[in-house]
Amino acid sequence: MKEVHLICNAHIDPIWQWDWQEGVSVVLSTFRSAVNLAGEFDYIFCHNEVTVYKYVEEYDQPLFADICRLVKEGKWHIMGGWYLQPDCNMPSGESFVRQILEGKRYFQSRFGVFPTTAINFDPFGHTRGLVQIIKKCGQDSYLHCRPNPGECPLPSDQFLWRGFDGSTIKVNRARSYGTPLGHAATAIINMANAQPQDTICVLWGVGNHGGGPSRKDLSDIKELSERGEITLLHSTPEQFFARIEPTEVVETSLRMFAPGCYTSMGRIKRKHVQLENELYLAEKMLSVANLSGAMNEYPEATVHTVTEDLLNAEFHDVLPGSSIQAAEDNGLKLLDHGLLEAERMKTKAFFALAADQAIAAEGEYPILVFNPAARSITENVECEFMLADQNWTDTVTEITVKDEKGNIIPSQTIKEESNLNLDWRKRIIFSATVPPMGMRRYSVYTKVVEKVAPSRPENPVFDNGHKRVEIDATTGLLKTYALDGVEYIKDSFELCMFDDNPDPWAMQGFQLARLGTNERPFHLSEAPDGVFRGLKNISITEDGDIFMGVEALFELDNTRARIFYKIYKNNDLIDVDVNLFFGDINRFVKLKLPFTAEGTLIGQTAFGTEELHMDARENVSQRFIALRREDGKCPAVLNNCLYGSHFENGALYLSLVRGVSYCAHPIMDRPIIPTDRFVKKIDQGENNFSFRLGVFAERELENAAQQFNQKPYALNVFPTGGKATSENTFSIALRDECISVVTIKKADDTEGTYVVRLLNNTPDAVTTDFSLCGAKIDLCFVPYEVKTLLYKDGRLTESAQMII
Repeated sequence: MKEVHLICNAHIDPIWQWDWQEGVSVVLSTFRSAVNLAGEFDYIFCHNEVTVYKYVEEYDQPLFADICRLVKEGKWHIMGGWYLQPDCNMPSGESFVRQILEGKRYFQSRFGVFPTTAINFDPFGHTRGLVQIIKKCGQDSYLHCRPNPGECPLPSDQFLWRGFDGSTIKVNRARSYGTPLGHAATAIINMANAQPQDTICVLWGVGNHGGGPSRKDLSDIKELSERGEITLLHSTPEQFFARIEPTEVVETSLRMFAPGCYTSMGRIKRKHVQLENELYLAEKMLSVANLSGAMNEYPEATVHTVTEDLLNAEFHDVLPGSSIQAAEDNGLKLLDHGLLEAERMKTKAFFALAADQAIAAEGEYPILVFNPAARSITENVECEFMLADQNWTDTVTEITVKDEKGNIIPSQTIKEESNLNLDWRKRIIFSATVPPMGMRRYSVYTKVVEKVAPSRPENPVFDNGHKRVEIDATTGLLKTYALDGVEYIKDSFELCMFDDNPDPWAMQGFQLARLGTNERPFHLSEAPDGVFRGLKNISITEDGDIFMGVEALFELDNTRARIFYKIYKNNDLIDVDVNLFFGDINRFVKLKLPFTAEGTLIGQTAFGTEELHMDARENVSQRFIALRREDGKCPAVLNNCLYGSHFENGALYLSLVRGVSYCAHPIMDRPIIPTDRFVKKIDQGENNFSFRLGVFAERELENAAQQFNQKPYALNVFPTGGKATSENTFSIALRDECISVVTIKKADDTEGTYVVRLLNNTPDAVTTDFSLCGAKIDLCFVPYEVKTLLYKDGRLTESAQMII
């Protein structure tokens, strides 16, 4: 007889078609109903997500007390254990760890429990990187719904999911997360008949805006159970997984559903990337400052507040852009608050580390640079500072930059952020070499000279015999990018517009095969107008020892764009900024990069690298996309701003912006949006993007992407000389530079214990050693493995658990 585990739940989106306050109301009413019914019926109510339990704890203490009682009685099950159900494609691996860590902290402190089954019913796909994370965070199984069988064929709905590092967990794909009000018994029978396994689970209860179990449904289920046609068990995910032993193995990410959500609501996505970088950078700086003795306190409470801001913004209807505008606004508020607090923490750590610097010499403008990477780096660093006095004459102040030994180093004065036509504010870029997670001092000296008109090349070409870059003056495209005579891309960074529809999810079947139709290229503005009025359509705006800057202006229909190429002269890289002034609806804008050779497209995901589609299907990846060529070279695009892309006919198309409507998708044959009134559109106006183009070995990609996203932090500081040098010293070293340090942070609620997370995001096993503040440990990584180390009392130890 078939054994059916009934998982009673109420799918509640805290925010989606409604604001969060209405979400609170739904949670309170649904949970009160579930508590009341627990007094009448013998069933188990299961619910997840710290966010909603915190609502109850804050707004209805008697209800919270009732839930605590039912948990102890076994009639209420804390399910999932994560902070919330995040998007499961776009957060970094470390963000997923924090989802589980903050969930465990809360549920253990309030209820003394932590579930071993992770659940994500509603997210729009699931990265394979989750397997290792779930396993090493103390969970052994995963229950999900999307994507559906037609979108993601699997050998079975019950399977073993194998991660990049070889670890496995049990997984069950449920066909639905709920049942219609008053029809649960019928739905249970239908789902039982549709699944071939002897032991299955059925998620039941009214959801999608709360509700949960109803009196009628509980009565009908009791009657169905008494008929004895199938064995019905009021159960939990853990009890269900204990009864199954899947044998089929899946070794891919679980996609795809709603590929439009890789791009929709881009402002949320860009700020999400920014907060991930700022939080993990701030934690590194705080740890360095504490371990070196420069700071005595570690702001744990603020770190947790910022972490919660980040985790809430990762909710699966906020980060993917499938919500109403009120939810977008709430997400932006969370992210902006987190960014402000992270910036404050970073600044406090920076000034603590700078406190033992000597006071400035006569005429010196000190520039202090902190390197957040765990290896020495040489990077072109930008910094602004104010001259000691305003220069109102027709002369100009010339800049010289020196290192700690007094050697002059290459530098270039570039346009400052201010637009005051006065020689007063300066912005410089210079080549800085900074030790691992350390600070280095550079000194700027000034000299007043006669003003000379800038001398710039007539053609936007750079060629030093090793690196050749040419911008086509007639098209504004990157015509050539070659190293040592090998051309990697050509006629690139072409903006293209596609026809689209108003649906932010992109739910229609044809959109799974290709998102966007009728490709049309932008063209150089013939007579720049509007925001570009009076400008040349292509010009060299900067040229010096560090880089040549080329600006090109484009247009198509109601959209305008500026592309700024920063062609470095002292390395192999090109940085590209895109300022897109978007004014079209039901359109999709992409950035096209044709490659000159064949290969395999790869992209970064959570603690891993995966092969991407090359048949025009939309891809989701994180901070790098690269072409793995047969010669071992990987031309790559690094970014800090987007997730979506597609590849066809040898060209990569980076997905920039979609002019879709808030929270709209097809329902039967009805119009997607009303046609008799204005409907709000997403991402209209200015949208800004930043990219880095380079050629790397595959083992270099992770650190290269991290260096682009967590740049050295530079500031003009005049030390006061008010603090003696600490007796403690900070040092960090990694023998194999393909290993990256994801984070260093103080362990929660501990004294003197620090967590270090290391990642081998390569397909090769790596044997290396790592040292921190004099402590050393030998390490053996399997491909794509994440290791968590603990540093305490001068010793490093390896932990089997990620969440500490």
